[in-house]
Amino acid sequence: MQSAAYDLEFREQSGRIRDWGAGLLLLAALMWGWCAILLLTSKVADDWSEALVVLGLSVPVSVAGTALFTIGMVSRRMSAHGQAMRDLDRLAGEAVRPPTT
Repeated sequence: MQSAAYDLEFREQSGRIRDWGAGLLLLAALMWGWCAILLLTSKVADDWSEALVVLGLSVPVSVAGTALFTIGMVSRRMSAHGQAMRDLDRLAGEAVRPPTT
């Protein structure tokens, strides 16, 4: 497999990881919204158990989403940086070589 094909596959995988992280963050945001609705519409102030369960479940979801999103974004950025460095090295190598006649 050529390095360009491997790099494209790596970027696609990084994009999928980032998308999973974004999906988990969206799920956590929905859970926070649900928790807020439960707290605001609760008729009995002492019955906060469901809201606390939802809030407690949203914490690992948001942590996992943040981790996956960050890993995906950093991987894509590092891949793009590596490609840019290879392109700069190639251009610098072409500028040093004398023209062939």
